[in-house]
Amino acid sequence: MEKINKNLFIGVLAVIVLSLVIFYFVDKKSDSYTIKMSGRSVIISEKKWKKSDDTETYAKNFEAREILGPEAFPQVITVYLNTMIADRMSGKKISENEWLEMFVVHPQIVTVQIRRNKGDYWVLSRQNFSVSEQKLINTDPESSEQNFELYQNFFQNEIDTARHVLDSEF
Repeated sequence: MEKINKNLFIGVLAVIVLSLVIFYFVDKKSDSYTIKMSGRSVIISEKKWKKSDDTETYAKNFEAREILGPEAFPQVITVYLNTMIADRMSGKKISENEWLEMFVVHPQIVTVQIRRNKGDYWVLSRQNFSVSEQKLINTDPESSEQNFELYQNFFQNEIDTARHVLDSEF
């Protein structure tokens, strides 16, 4: 009788362990987001990006999980599920398919936006940087080409990083 109870206990324990293993692998949460559009998919790392609320059906928003360097807020990237039309190609053209804008909304915080046309869809990166450099505090990047170049040179590393993210992750 004791041997039957022992075998029954081992059998029940084995079923529980097997059930937990199956549940873990079958119901395991994905570590990425997938956006499907026009016969293609974009896979976005859940480790680097968190999904934000989408106010529109034609766009998906993602916020960086980390604040990097001089960022005042996490980077936000919007993936637009439609083709990019001419009125969205605004700002300074920095490559065949990219446009850069820089402006001040809050004192000592510069917003840098990069739009990249991906063909079937397009992406918009928005970053806000704290500015403590005296030469930048009292100048508006949009007020002149010289001021724009000053800001562009100052934030060149951050701009290049955002361009790389748009190219490799979105």
